[in-house]
Amino acid sequence: MGVDIISNSTSLYRKSISVLTIFATFLMGFIDAYTYLVFDGVFVSAQTGNVIVMSVKAFSEQWLESIVHLAVFAGFAVGTFVGEAVIEKINSQSLKQFRIFLLVQGVLLLILSLFQLTLPNWIMVFLLGTLSGYELSVFRKIGVTTINNGIMTGNTKNMMHSLYKLMFDGEKKAGIDFRNLLLGLFIFIVGVICGTLVARWDSEMILWTAFILNILFSLWLYILKYKKRTV
Repeated sequence: MGVDIISNSTSLYRKSISVLTIFATFLMGFIDAYTYLVFDGVFVSAQTGNVIVMSVKAFSEQWLESIVHLAVFAGFAVGTFVGEAVIEKINSQSLKQFRIFLLVQGVLLLILSLFQLTLPNWIMVFLLGTLSGYELSVFRKIGVTTINNGIMTGNTKNMMHSLYKLMFDGEKKAGIDFRNLLLGLFIFIVGVICGTLVARWDSEMILWTAFILNILFSLWLYILKYKKRTV
């Protein structure tokens, strides 16, 4: 009986982190499309691209434009730091952990949504970079596979590595990793497509949509909580 309860709890935890990582991956693609279109080619999750563009603009004497990319990079670093701190402070494999993660994320999305028309661009992209770094730290598992929800370069490399291991070494775990990484890449592309469509329709709705989705997934976690109690 006790073993079954532990097994069910572990299974629920893995299912929850997988679903939330898929959500985070979609969200990163969704917001990346928005920042690229609205903030002149800025990416909140692809920091390699930001460093390249920042350096090119800085050495092309476009100082003000390069500051925006620097702000994103700094925000990403801060978000990653905060995410690791939150993980360490709330080190428990429970649904409560995920509810707190989404609460922090929801507060940041609400602030961004409310003040998106009044905040200077560099503050907006700094906060969006913070969101991206935070997401990357706290939501990074699909099944048994570690995934970067906003960095597709690393995911693609790991995906092809897993495919090689599956094809030539016959590793079953590599097949699972390949499938999960391919799913992450697909979800990110879907997020970019949806973000592009929404941004072209009304760019102000991007952050509000992200906030509403965050609420829906928070409600989903509460539903899981009460279902777990009745089992």
